[in-house]
Amino acid sequence: IGGSGAVSSGTNDGFGSIFVNGVEFETDNAEIVVNGQAVDESALRLGMVVSVSGEINDDRTTGDALRVVFDNEVKGPISSIELNPDNDAKLLTVLGTIVIVERTGTVFDDVSFDSLAVGDNIEISGFRETDSRLRATRVEKKSTFVPGQSEVEIKGVISNLGEQRFNIGGVVVDFSAANLDNIPGGTLSNGLAVEVKGTAAENVVRATRIERASNVDDLVDDDDDFSIQGPITNASGSRFQINGVSIDASGATLFP
Repeated sequence: IGGSGAVSSGTNDGFGSIFVNGVEFETDNAEIVVNGQAVDESALRLGMVVSVSGEINDDRTTGDALRVVFDNEVKGPISSIELNPDNDAKLLTVLGTIVIVERTGTVFDDVSFDSLAVGDNIEISGFRETDSRLRATRVEKKSTFVPGQSEVEIKGVISNLGEQRFNIGGVVVDFSAANLDNIPGGTLSNGLAVEVKGTAAENVVRATRIERASNVDDLVDDDDDFSIQGPITNASGSRFQINGVSIDASGATLFP
């Protein structure tokens, strides 16, 4: 649909503009947002999973981006590393999330596949296969982790909500001093998907800010030209999900 509104969610695969899901988007006039901060295009990196809002041209391969958004999936310390027998993939544990990194399939920044170490504080972009399992497209080392000082971020669904604490998976979050301005009504509830920012020590994340977690379908309007990349989950017949977005493939042509 030439010139239509468009939303594309996938990895950034090239520059000179940006390439997402096979479309080259010009970004000269685009708003760029990285981890909630307005930045210029130089902050975008290969392997980041981004959401692009804009327009796609009649050729279906070029378009104009109006907004490009990147938000990491998790940032925190590596607590364990498991190497696979072929020496081409590793399982990292980061704040209770199992992160799959690949020697040739993951982009690394300020660290390499071989130099990853327990205690590295890393920022990860990628695709979730389950709530607690993530396949990394990009790993950046931010620092060596210092308990109680290094900034961490975790996303997930609230459970076991108490007066000052809740769980995201197996991680305990202390929200007694957290800013809740971006939570609807300022009230947390079990089942709410959130993004938590803070510090971590002694197996507890002490939140400084909690926001409602956004999803790519929050950006989509009716009749938008929409594409999304990621692993299939919750498959049942011709229906499944990709990154939390429900897909009805009953009328789709499948390639290959």
